[in-house]
Amino acid sequence: MLPKTKRVTATDFKGTKTRLVYRGAFFDLSTAPTASPESITKFACVIAKKRIKRAVDRNRAKRKIYTQLAGIQTKVPMLVFIYPTKHILQAPSFAIKEEITKAFATL
Repeated sequence: MLPKTKRVTATDFKGTKTRLVYRGAFFDLSTAPTASPESITKFACVIAKKRIKRAVDRNRAKRKIYTQLAGIQTKVPMLVFIYPTKHILQAPSFAIKEEITKAFATL
């Protein structure tokens, strides 16, 4: 799990205009600029019930994402929103890590 300082809060989430940056097999990634330039990069994993029905599976997908995001460093501070698909539940952790690395290379 990510520490609270690296997670997007509700106040950060409100009023942000995101843009889709990456669309992959396991997740979609969008970013938004941070409010202050001296802040750090924050992450959020957003899963709709439409994509993954069971709460247990949604929580498992979030844990998989947050585990892989723990060591990620970005060049510019930003808000990062990750929208997993149902295919992430069967994906091995190394494949998720590769896709996250590929997604952040496009930023």
